[in-house]
Amino acid sequence: MAPTLVSVSHARALHLAEGIGSAPPERFQRGREFAHLHPHHDGSLHLSVPDSVMEQVVDARWGVPHPVQDALLVFGPRDRDELEIVWFLVQESFGWVSAT
Repeated sequence: MAPTLVSVSHARALHLAEGIGSAPPERFQRGREFAHLHPHHDGSLHLSVPDSVMEQVVDARWGVPHPVQDALLVFGPRDRDELEIVWFLVQESFGWVSAT
């Protein structure tokens, strides 16, 4: 985890290392950032995901589209089962931006 390029200063971000994948720049939030976790009092995170994943998450009421960026706001998990869902979504995001 590293500092975010798009969120509040206390948020921590995931950046795809150079040389991994060749996804187009529009799949990222900024630079090579594809996800960031908001501060601990909130626990939500923004992810770059394909439209199909975004639709499923919104339909399940686990999150909402970001109002400005092409990103998904996922609500903070409240228990272990929800944490597993969030972890799955982070992996989906990684797969989306690391695809060649």
